[in-house]
Amino acid sequence: MLATTTRIVLADPEAVLKPLCAHLVEHEAVVTDEDGAKMIRLDAARARLGLSATALDVSVEAPDIAALQAMKRAIASHVVEFAPKGEVPSIRWHGDGTGPALPADFRVLTVTGVETITPHMRRIRFRGESLARFDRIEALHVRLFIPPPGLGEPAWPMIGEDGLLALPPPEARPSIRKYTIREIDAAAGTLALDFVLHDDAGPGSAFAARAKAGDRIGMAGPGGRGLKIAERYIFLADETGLPAVARMLETLPRDAVGQVFIEVADAGEEQALSAPAGIAVTWLHRGAAAPGSLPLLQEAFAALDWPAEGPSVYLWAASEHGAFRDIRAAARGKLRPERDQHLIVSYWRSGVAEEQHTAAKKAEAGKG
Repeated sequence: MLATTTRIVLADPEAVLKPLCAHLVEHEAVVTDEDGAKMIRLDAARARLGLSATALDVSVEAPDIAALQAMKRAIASHVVEFAPKGEVPSIRWHGDGTGPALPADFRVLTVTGVETITPHMRRIRFRGESLARFDRIEALHVRLFIPPPGLGEPAWPMIGEDGLLALPPPEARPSIRKYTIREIDAAAGTLALDFVLHDDAGPGSAFAARAKAGDRIGMAGPGGRGLKIAERYIFLADETGLPAVARMLETLPRDAVGQVFIEVADAGEEQALSAPAGIAVTWLHRGAAAPGSLPLLQEAFAALDWPAEGPSVYLWAASEHGAFRDIRAAARGKLRPERDQHLIVSYWRSGVAEEQHTAAKKAEAGKG
């Protein structure tokens, strides 16, 4: 086990410890009392928080550096959050995993090749080290750290002496975008990601348009939810969700049955998908209409047969926010809680920047 400790001097440590523990419980930590201290278990890590009149004495143990960093960050960030206004706690860890370092879930990727899949879809191939953690079909998404163009040597986020994530200065700060790994060979240290090329290119699309061998980006993760076992599968997506659908189709059992509906501009944007014979793939063309402006996916979902006594279903849908909202509402009348599973997500929102869309989703989740 790796181990690290810190002593955090506070004016009123008890006032910080109580909300810290309550908040971690909300995030699936297990908190117990032991010999006058709080014991916290979060995933594979465990921590002991001893309380005195002037400080919190913290010790953390974990089987690997990723779990150690995660627990350190969880404790340090909440100490800072719950400290009285105007008090800036000094946090410095001692032991394993100390000193500035890249986050354990962070990798630097180097472009090895660029391939045009369709007029508006580009596949970029990368090489990286220690990719095994990303080879998980149940966690499809990664965060890409895309440096500003023309920066020269990229600047990456680092874990500081306090255990918190320190971002580069604003002028060198990478843009962060979520993408899906399309292909991965962890043993060979290679992976591929598909990028949609937009006329009004954001950081991800702009990077894909200019990418060349030798360029570098950062990647962290994985996260999100992916494939679940069911007797019938239903996938609905536009171009942004297509890479995830394609990857899940390739991993389905050969006897799987279900339906796939993908919205694209026209036949030129269709791709050859590897799917079991029992999975029917339908391409929905919007023509010259703007992406997300037609109810193609909503209409396809509404027309689906969903027998009350039929097979168990896994529904996966990813699209523009309007389609997401409509499909989620309609799904409430079809999904059977005792038998079906689902993941319905909003990948983007028309006319809204990615940062605003992410903030809006977090606010909506908080209200729920």
